[in-house]
Amino acid sequence: MMKEMKKISVYVFLLAIGMLIQSCSEDSDPNLAQVSLDMKAETTESTINGRQINSELVFNEVLVGVTEVEFETFEEDELEDIEGEVEDEDVEFEGQFVADLINGTSTPDFGMASLSPGTYEELEIEMEPFLDGGFSIFISFEFVNNNDEVITAEYGNSDELEFEIENENGFIIDAGTTNQMLVLLNLDALFAGVDLNSAESDNDGVVRINNTSNSDLAATISSNLDQILEAGEDDDDDGDIDDD
Repeated sequence: MMKEMKKISVYVFLLAIGMLIQSCSEDSDPNLAQVSLDMKAETTESTINGRQINSELVFNEVLVGVTEVEFETFEEDELEDIEGEVEDEDVEFEGQFVADLINGTSTPDFGMASLSPGTYEELEIEMEPFLDGGFSIFISFEFVNNNDEVITAEYGNSDELEFEIENENGFIIDAGTTNQMLVLLNLDALFAGVDLNSAESDNDGVVRINNTSNSDLAATISSNLDQILEAGEDDDDDGDIDDD
């Protein structure tokens, strides 16, 4: 009787494995393109993780809280302009992703998305304030003030943010290959026009820039948000957007 039960258990297990494999193969549509996503920070005027002489800022941590990433075709964009946001439009990446833009990683991993091959006009990214401290963007950095003192600073944005990134040639998604998409956040553009020497520090010596502390500087940074993101393919995986 025991042998019979073991045989039945093994049969059920093998049957379940077979159904799982069949389900996975059915879900993998060969007509769809595969897309991977990376997000990173870039700067030419400052330094990431390491001080250099004459560097304006030294960035130690750059985090963003991503909830949705969506590719939009020309037709979908026109329809949205006419009818407003479409409720059932596809979202390629959805969840709560803590993207570390210095290391180019996310928690959880963005993984792989499937979408129809073709040319997409726009990449939409939504961020929400679920990071520690209630921020959608959090940046820790250092700067040298007018007295040649190294000052630690933190910038936090607690708003819900939506970015629309366009490419004049469109984003071309090819079938039969993994399309590696890269989103770059330009730190130089984000802090353009921000006079950090006018900032007031807290009792612990840290300069905090947010809605309630040094809010005038936070407003200047917010006015730069439209200029900070660009996207494109990074098929050679070198951390730079490929030339068209």
